[in-house]
Amino acid sequence: MEVFLREPQREDEADFVSAMQRSQHLHQRWIEAPLTSDAFQNYLRRSQQTNCKSFLVRLLPSQDLVGVFNMSEIVRGFFQSAYLGFYAVADYAGKGYMSTGLKLVLQATFTELNLHRLEANIQPENHASIQLVANNGFRYEGFSPRYLKVNGEWRDHERWAITIEDWS
Repeated sequence: MEVFLREPQREDEADFVSAMQRSQHLHQRWIEAPLTSDAFQNYLRRSQQTNCKSFLVRLLPSQDLVGVFNMSEIVRGFFQSAYLGFYAVADYAGKGYMSTGLKLVLQATFTELNLHRLEANIQPENHASIQLVANNGFRYEGFSPRYLKVNGEWRDHERWAITIEDWS
């Protein structure tokens, strides 16, 4: 499965928003993906902050958008850590593209960004996302009740993490 990563750009707006609108049924319970031009512009601004890094996963050779990975709260100094969020485009979900994309994200995390740790917080019922991180070397670290507010509700999350030692 040939995919590549690219940071989001202004010219991705129409493709991105269309893909997220088509994927609402997949995302609705788990995340709030950008569904409008304004929401995409806000997403793009956030992705350009120094404590964030975002990647679009695109298919070769078509360049179709298949998923998104976002690193937030990148902390330097003694911590060298970030949080990872992600979501697939419904048309391509369950086909292995996100796993291939995550491998590329981990390579960038530990070699280019020189981070030591990456943490993903996932709702316990989101079996596909848990399987994605577990299959790519993340380890279960614990349960956080009412951890994040998603679609107006505080939701429980499981903490999964990987360090450079786990990845190498």
